[in-house]
Amino acid sequence: MGEEKRMVDTYEVEHAIHVGDKEIVFGVDEKKADCPYMVCNCTWDNPLGIEHYFNAVGSADYLEMLTEFTDRVTTQLEAVKAERNKVTVPLQAFTMEHCIPNDNGQNFENKVVSICPECLRPEYRTADKQLVLATGGFGAHANARGRAVYTINLYSGKESRWNREDILGTLKPEYMPDWAKDRLKQIQAERQAKQKKQEQTR
Repeated sequence: MGEEKRMVDTYEVEHAIHVGDKEIVFGVDEKKADCPYMVCNCTWDNPLGIEHYFNAVGSADYLEMLTEFTDRVTTQLEAVKAERNKVTVPLQAFTMEHCIPNDNGQNFENKVVSICPECLRPEYRTADKQLVLATGGFGAHANARGRAVYTINLYSGKESRWNREDILGTLKPEYMPDWAKDRLKQIQAERQAKQKKQEQTR
């Protein structure tokens, strides 16, 4: 059996480039004589990971829509470059040599772990995206049956969910950068204060 075609409504996706937080999609529906070409954006920024298409435009002019497509890709590239230029820490990615490798016997909870570079988009395979504090989830425990590991990114403070297999391993203390040490102390203090406040309101 052939590979199933990706569709956006009645449009078959011919080109799609994912850069940063959006995918730019170019679709074709030859049956629509007045508007056979369509360009839109796509994200998966929701708990269920369902595709969300938006900002769609259409035309009968192929070159017009192809220009729209490339313009949107360029805009996304510039946005990612601008985001990277704001990062104030070294970007060099962490590899296996910097970590105690992930195995079933490790407990990740309350430890700084590194996300596998391959689990991040190519433009995000940098230290600021990799280092996270594992805060819980069934997958954070040794010999766990579950996969979910809940984390806080040390650089951005953003909370995320990863699968255990997405984790490269626990970062070796000697490779912990100063910025990560400072952010870890700050995050731990914030979590302790929050927990204390919750206990007082019970």
